[in-house]
Amino acid sequence: MTAPLPTIVVIGYNRPKSLSRLLGSLLTARYPEGDIRLVISLDNSGNPQPRQVAEAFDWPHGEKRIIAHPQRLGLRQHVLSCGDLTEQYGDVIILEDDLFVSPFFYDYTSKALQAYADDAGVAGISLYSVQFNQTVDLPFMPIDDGDSHVHFIQMAASWGQAWSRRHWQGFRQWLESNGTDISHIEGIPADIRGWPESSWLKLYTAYIISKDLYFVYPFRSLTTNFGDPGQHFNIASSRFQVPIQQQPVDYRFARREDSLSVYDAYCELLPSCFKRRNPLLADYDFTVNLYGSKTCKGLQLTRTEARGLHNFSLSMKPMELSILHNIEGEGLALIDSADLVSDSKSQQKAQYDIYRFFYKFPSVRIIFLGVMERLQLLLKRA
Repeated sequence: MTAPLPTIVVIGYNRPKSLSRLLGSLLTARYPEGDIRLVISLDNSGNPQPRQVAEAFDWPHGEKRIIAHPQRLGLRQHVLSCGDLTEQYGDVIILEDDLFVSPFFYDYTSKALQAYADDAGVAGISLYSVQFNQTVDLPFMPIDDGDSHVHFIQMAASWGQAWSRRHWQGFRQWLESNGTDISHIEGIPADIRGWPESSWLKLYTAYIISKDLYFVYPFRSLTTNFGDPGQHFNIASSRFQVPIQQQPVDYRFARREDSLSVYDAYCELLPSCFKRRNPLLADYDFTVNLYGSKTCKGLQLTRTEARGLHNFSLSMKPMELSILHNIEGEGLALIDSADLVSDSKSQQKAQYDIYRFFYKFPSVRIIFLGVMERLQLLLKRA
């Protein structure tokens, strides 16, 4: 028996142009034979234009359903209500209106949902390829994993994600028993803890951390984010734009147990991945803290010039490769946390070094222009 095709759920609020752009990208995407349901869920903004866009949109691939909420839900409740559609429809693909999809988003998502349908350790499928570690505002470069088109991160996705009924039921059951207080859950990055109460993503990420679950992420992105002004952006931003897949791919999906590219919520490669490739580390119990955003006790793999049990060169990109391939040198070390210098000068030097590792230092002119832009933004907000 053929599994039902995933339902596409578009989330809109008060951005008719964004909604129209997303719907246009859906229209030009490629789909299999069969009825593909499109649900457009609109929170009540008092602006009639989003509904007008939704009603005028012609969807030739199956049923089109518009859910126009009579009362303002807010982002968290709106997304939760869309996730609840899994009870009615099964697999759903959730797309907020500031996204744009690859022509091949549906093929990837359908196959990924099937590939991990029986993996109890997977809590969802991301369509977006993370290329930035938002906890530390630095680039994120996942380790190549051979012929697999995906990797794994212990962090929920919000810029294009898919859930099965099983995925969503697990989260809903946890939320019912745990509530929205996540203060007792360890391993949550500080920036995620600080997200506003309107964030459903904070709760879902807390859920997967507490249950040791993972999201599946593609190496090639199937969505990109325009960063249009809205609930979480005051001005338009291209910061989260990423290249999206332009040609068909014969997708291959690694098992989590076999993958070399598995990350925690800090975008740090798991210790087990290092141990599999570098036998020098096999007998140690350590925390991976290469981005330097964790408070650690005991042994850690981190950025430091100090001598540790083993030292590696901060040279290859991604920086994990220097450790996986045992490139000796300075900049990275397996070291006892008690042996690290924790004064502010050393911390600033470490931050500067990692910035220089990723970026060419800008010219004085570029720095000046950046400062002027920031001042102008501050004056506008004053």
